[in-house]
Amino acid sequence: MKITQFEYSPVTMKLKEPYTIAYESIDTTSNMLCRLITDQNIVGTGLAAPDWEVTGESIDTVTEICGTVIEPYVKGKDPIRIAKIMTELRALIPKHPSALAMIDMALYDILGKKAGLPVYKILGGFRTRVATSITVGILPLQETLIRCKSFVRDGFRVIKVKGGLNVEEDIEKILKLREALGKNIALRFDANQGYTVEQSTKFVQETYKAKLELMDYEKSHSWVLLNENRLTIGFAR
Repeated sequence: MKITQFEYSPVTMKLKEPYTIAYESIDTTSNMLCRLITDQNIVGTGLAAPDWEVTGESIDTVTEICGTVIEPYVKGKDPIRIAKIMTELRALIPKHPSALAMIDMALYDILGKKAGLPVYKILGGFRTRVATSITVGILPLQETLIRCKSFVRDGFRVIKVKGGLNVEEDIEKILKLREALGKNIALRFDANQGYTVEQSTKFVQETYKAKLELMDYEKSHSWVLLNENRLTIGFAR
């Protein structure tokens, strides 16, 4: 099997409701959709979600790299040789992680369709569903509480709260949320590059009793996981 065509097009979607994170307010999202078409009429689909602050890419840079590098590279390749293709592409476009992810998705989509199996089974997965979260942007405390309570009433059991503008306010917000929602709702927190390492450490220490499931700070390359009452913190400058 060979890849005969590579199609790509940007897709801009307006959000139903804008939300604010540490470094911007968002009312639309722009992604890149691609299709890898093979000589056996099997088509793999992938999606890139570039974000200049996170991945160092924009729709314009992904569009350029699709036309100048990815398209000429993938044509004629055997899509089942995923490791080889991705290793070589990483060497060609090392600073385009979302574009790489897009191709990786499309290749595995082809593999799954060729094998007649869902990709999660090919990769050894066993779950038929995974809990996800609903995101609450940066809002005043009372509005955050009202919004989160409404989501819980709607049936959501995992809530991800954005922050990063004011660590003291974020600490208060998380503690109040845990008090209001009880212990059976999973809480996650994302500062979106808004904290320093020192602020990240302060936040972790002062919200530990709220038993956050996941915290992500990005700019300080810090991450926190709470699993079975054990707290793991990692920092890399």
